[in-house]
Amino acid sequence: MAIDYGVAHFYGLYGDVTYMTLQSDSLSQTFKLDVEVSDEVGRIITDRLDDLFQELTIEGVLKDGTTPSIGTQFSYLGLQWIIKSLEDKGTNKDFRKCAIKAVKYSQIL
Repeated sequence: MAIDYGVAHFYGLYGDVTYMTLQSDSLSQTFKLDVEVSDEVGRIITDRLDDLFQELTIEGVLKDGTTPSIGTQFSYLGLQWIIKSLEDKGTNKDFRKCAIKAVKYSQIL
């Protein structure tokens, strides 16, 4: 039985991917364009941030041994992601695990 007190927090993972049981996810965001302008004494007076780039890593156990292909798209966190790399790990003592790295570009829907 779980009892929660205090401020509400989100527990666990955000969503589900059909071909694996998710065990962890990691999201990083950065701007691909970061241009700074300095004045004559070296203080930054303008900073332009543009082209938001998001990278997602999800790991889990494959449900039926079917792994996705790199270059394909899938939906997670309400966004469309492009699979850039795939790591499929198996041992003779554990379930087959998969790690997917995917990207979301701001101008590609």
